[in-house]
Amino acid sequence: MLETTFISNKTRKEIIKYLFITVFAMTAWILQIAIFSQILFFDTSPNLIYLGTVFSGIMFGPFFGGLYGILSSFFSASLLYDHTFYLSYPLIGFLAGILVKSNIADELLLFVLLTISLIFGFELINGIQYNMHHPIDISSRLWLITFSGAILNTILSPLFYLFMNFIIKKLNIR
Repeated sequence: MLETTFISNKTRKEIIKYLFITVFAMTAWILQIAIFSQILFFDTSPNLIYLGTVFSGIMFGPFFGGLYGILSSFFSASLLYDHTFYLSYPLIGFLAGILVKSNIADELLLFVLLTISLIFGFELINGIQYNMHHPIDISSRLWLITFSGAILNTILSPLFYLFMNFIIKKLNIR
């Protein structure tokens, strides 16, 4: 027997994607502040928000990658002390969505390569924006933060990808 609904299956799936991206951004932001900021390697902590932005761009496309970046920047700007809306998160999510699997067939390899290569522009944009509000010499710290961040995110990215891919398959979002 046919069931009459007000929301089609396609619309329902899109609403679930929006809800998942919102909850995912909020959870990653809370975990970043509570747990991952305590792990330091050369004064740099692994950036779970950055990994989530790249992952959202790869899995859901440029729109949802940018949306995840906007939500993450909004949480940071509204709740942290410096009130800086970092433009790098939406740009990285959008760029990761554009560079989807048409270039590299293996998603895990693409995810690891993007987390390594996009960190340089990401940290440069963040450093410039931070320097506007708090004048400091970012050139000496930029290389240290970029390379140690690339190492930490490279180590964490396969684990993050496998965990999030498992969740997406279980929720049947993709």
